[in-house]
Amino acid sequence: MPDSIAAAVLSINTSLLQAVVQGTNEGLEMAALVPEPVGASSVNQTRRDISVMVGLVGQTNGTLTVNMSESAMLFLAGKLLFEEQAEITEDSVDAICELGNMIAGRTKEALQGSEFEVTNISVPSLIFGANYDVHFTRGIDSCTVEFELPDLPFAFYRDRIFTTTISLLRRVA
Repeated sequence: MPDSIAAAVLSINTSLLQAVVQGTNEGLEMAALVPEPVGASSVNQTRRDISVMVGLVGQTNGTLTVNMSESAMLFLAGKLLFEEQAEITEDSVDAICELGNMIAGRTKEALQGSEFEVTNISVPSLIFGANYDVHFTRGIDSCTVEFELPDLPFAFYRDRIFTTTISLLRRVA
């Protein structure tokens, strides 16, 4: 099934879907990672313990959230720092926030010229805790893409999946 048909069946805006995939892949290039997109949804789910949230503002406003397990966070932070991370430290927190910032920045660039154009991103926030719900008012378009980290050892197979979610209020004017 072509991507556009799959996105339509799942009620996912294709501009958001493409921007999330491109932004996540380009954002993680600095860590020498190429995550594989393995699923998509129009629902924002936060099942894992760690989230990086970045505000997106301009003519279109909303958030970008990257949700992952602690093991995935340490793996990603270690890749950016070129040093394995065994526990959460100030360095690993800074690194994962910077990765969230890079993903948001690349997604912002991917949205240029679309109906969801964003001009600025906020400072990233780190959220500890799983299974929280984020509710938005009407008029918000959301897209969640699940990615797999194939380089994470198989012993952590449940931690290999992380999500990037974008939720934006469609431009009104």
